[in-house]
Amino acid sequence: MAETESAAATCKAASCDKSIRAKGYCDRHYRAWRKGKLGKPRHPSCNEAGCGKAPLRRGLCADHFAKSYGKSKAAEGGAAAS
Repeated sequence: MAETESAAATCKAASCDKSIRAKGYCDRHYRAWRKGKLGKPRHPSCNEAGCGKAPLRRGLCADHFAKSYGKSKAAEGGAAAS
């Protein structure tokens, strides 16, 4: 019975009649949703402009956090304080 219900269900994206894959979206719209390009994104994104990765610390993804607060920045700050 569950199989017939899911086969009859269609994508919840506007003007899409394809059968659902996950989260109420068809394959194409589900992939777009996972990338954060459709509706409400899966997770908040990095505060850096143009970055859509999930934030790790201080609102930045791992890459941007390492660039901003990595050991090289800490060494420069420690050398200036001495």
